[in-house]
Amino acid sequence: MRSLFALLLLALSFSSCTSTTESTGIDAVLSFYGGKVVYSSGVVASTADELQGRFYELKLSGVAPKMKQYFASLQLPASNCAYLFYHALSPEEKTRYSFIRITIAETASNDTYEFPIQDLAKAERAMLQADNLLNYMRTGDYAHVVAKGSLLATSAQEWQKAKSLFTAIDKEYGRVQAFSLQGFAISHQNLAKSGTMEFVRLAGVLVREKQSTDFTFALLPTTTLQGNYLYGFVFSKRENQ
Repeated sequence: MRSLFALLLLALSFSSCTSTTESTGIDAVLSFYGGKVVYSSGVVASTADELQGRFYELKLSGVAPKMKQYFASLQLPASNCAYLFYHALSPEEKTRYSFIRITIAETASNDTYEFPIQDLAKAERAMLQADNLLNYMRTGDYAHVVAKGSLLATSAQEWQKAKSLFTAIDKEYGRVQAFSLQGFAISHQNLAKSGTMEFVRLAGVLVREKQSTDFTFALLPTTTLQGNYLYGFVFSKRENQ
């Protein structure tokens, strides 16, 4: 039996007072998925093997059937909900919480997912990298895209081969216009040259002129925009490749 030192959970109705940025984050989730949101905040401090500290919870209802049409697991859309909320917070608020909890009601078990603030910060940095790549992808400048490819992932020759793939898909489905994030995951891989590498998978959709395509970036969030931060990519929308 775990020993609970402190547990504070303050349930709030949706009409209760929140900060402007918190309200913006909640509105972003509602705009993306629809349904209803009930939010709460609290503090967990225990000896159990679970995330500790101050948290913010969003409990979504009326969205599970829609999510299950596109995702076998709700982990990915739940991560997107957490990211949409986190991204709207002020810098001070981003340091106020230890994790964001997302509960999706109307499932057999009321699925609950928790996302550490550190992981959300990594996803946000990775989105800056993805936005930088999109500047080139919108104009079909894939030479600059593959130039950001990390040599820890594959050789320069292999990165150069990717240009023809991007160009062929543009020709069939139309030029890239935007990237719609559907969720993220933190991944680790043990490399012979550098040991264990941590990267962020951003799974989503490339919005195109003719027909949108699923796409996932694998990015190294600790690398600057001037460096080689592209670890990989795949034309699908999955948490694990």
